[in-house]
Amino acid sequence: MERLEKYLSRNWLCCGFIALFTLAVWGQTVSYGFVWDDEILVLRNPSIRSFRNLPAIFTRLEAQSQEAAPSFRPIRTAFYALLYAVEGQETPQPRIYHLSNVLWHAGAAILLFLVALRLWERLTGGLAAEARVAALLAALGFAANPANSESVCWIKCLDDLMAGVFVLASAYSLLKWNGGWRGLVMPLVWFLLASFSYESAVPFAIVAFLLFYGFHKLPLRKCIALTVPFLAVAAFYVGWRQMVIGRASQCAPLSGSYGQTLIDMFPVVPQYLRLLCGIPPFCADYNYLVDEPPYRVFSGGVLFGVMLVVLWGGLTAGLWCREIRNAEAERKWRRSAGTPLRGAAVAAFGLAWVGLFLLPVSNLVPMMQYMAERFLYLPMMGFLLAASAVFLNFSRPRWVAVGAVAVIALWVGISLNRMTIWEDGLNLFVRTELEHPGIRRVQQNAVSAIYGLPQMQPLFPDYRKTGSVRMADTLTPAQGQAIIKTLEQARKLFPTNALLTTDLAFADAKTGNWPEAVALARLAVQQKSDSAQYWLNLASMYVVTGQPAEAKEPCAQALRLKPDFADAKQLQVRIENTLTNQQKAGK
Repeated sequence: MERLEKYLSRNWLCCGFIALFTLAVWGQTVSYGFVWDDEILVLRNPSIRSFRNLPAIFTRLEAQSQEAAPSFRPIRTAFYALLYAVEGQETPQPRIYHLSNVLWHAGAAILLFLVALRLWERLTGGLAAEARVAALLAALGFAANPANSESVCWIKCLDDLMAGVFVLASAYSLLKWNGGWRGLVMPLVWFLLASFSYESAVPFAIVAFLLFYGFHKLPLRKCIALTVPFLAVAAFYVGWRQMVIGRASQCAPLSGSYGQTLIDMFPVVPQYLRLLCGIPPFCADYNYLVDEPPYRVFSGGVLFGVMLVVLWGGLTAGLWCREIRNAEAERKWRRSAGTPLRGAAVAAFGLAWVGLFLLPVSNLVPMMQYMAERFLYLPMMGFLLAASAVFLNFSRPRWVAVGAVAVIALWVGISLNRMTIWEDGLNLFVRTELEHPGIRRVQQNAVSAIYGLPQMQPLFPDYRKTGSVRMADTLTPAQGQAIIKTLEQARKLFPTNALLTTDLAFADAKTGNWPEAVALARLAVQQKSDSAQYWLNLASMYVVTGQPAEAKEPCAQALRLKPDFADAKQLQVRIENTLTNQQKAGK
């Protein structure tokens, strides 16, 4: 035990261990590719190709991405530009971007350890071995929690990681602060960087107040005065973001109205609590919540979520009040006002941290989603700080530490399994569809990933570069067979997808298998009967196979759905001419 305490007393050794542990858990992600928004934020983003675009990155929305939904994350985009320059290749390669994510995550875990140490030191005037163990376990738990897999494995989530590092750096600077306005410069700088990395960092302005009041034990009036600069930084960022984006929210209320959207957020609360504990299942896209009917105010899911929020808030307030009463009693009468709880203030601070950093993603300002695992990256830090405080109140902390190590080992196993879903786009969306069938956006992205496969390039030569679905005129037999095999496998996963059906029809047609091509074209119009293009495809198949009479009705249906459809009008004229010529030849 003495040897363990000796090692734990060396912060640099603990920090090195945390870094190595993080790299060991997540290192394999360095070999992963670009997925989903990575392609538009990095691969096809011209802004990151030159440092001359830095002013635009901070002042123009289109400099973040010319294709993605409106989001203002200039620090992330500027760092992409730095990585692009360091890499030095014309086309960005994913390796350096994935490595960057892992290193930022390791930095966040190390800073969480240091923040936890400072919190205990501020409270107790020293550091017991149990407190050091609690801080180390919190950092390792944060490094390994499988709910962080999205943030670590998805290049796009660099904004979460950067915001996490900068927020913790600001908190650490404030915990080291020994009075004076000059000492606030670096905490304010870190907070400014965190805000411009990701808007979810804005609530740190209130966290700063909690640090002044709860840990520096300053008078209320002075705490408010010292918090004003942090509120000013938050207001500056919000105003700048408003100027660039042109509005506060990213989208209209998801549930049709602002009030209904907030009601529909409460059933998300127990899901977030489960994910904070690292308990599966996980999902890469919770967009299916948009398709669910609105919840009634007194429905079970809403009431349960409200109950959890009330309990969370009550527990936070109760712990703070208990700590304040004990501190006041000790100051006046040199005795405790009740049974002491070791680290009650740390637990209260951690719980408050969770609630504050969940506010930006609670749709108080409408966002594009109800929930996502990456939204928990900042809140999880507070959750694990609170858990570390609980650890110290057990009579046998050694056995609790063994249990915590077992949980962390379990999280490592879950993370190693979960992270593989992010290896490439096809794996991500196909596995998500298999695990959570019926999510429309997942199906669409899975099909896009299938079209981006190398064997599909002969049919769609421009797809991987521009996303164009222009078909090639001809295919060799080998190319055709590879494409048909891929599309047939895809249709087993998505049998009702009309796009896959009709493209398989064209692949069969280009390899001369006309009967199968016509049958699939008929199936495609059954799957998507409201598409004029699909009816035109069927009519074209009939014409090419010498069945103009059968082509008349599909072509007419295409024009009924889209009266100004020029291609359908031309085909209709061709069909009529062919039928007229056949009648003349028959006479």
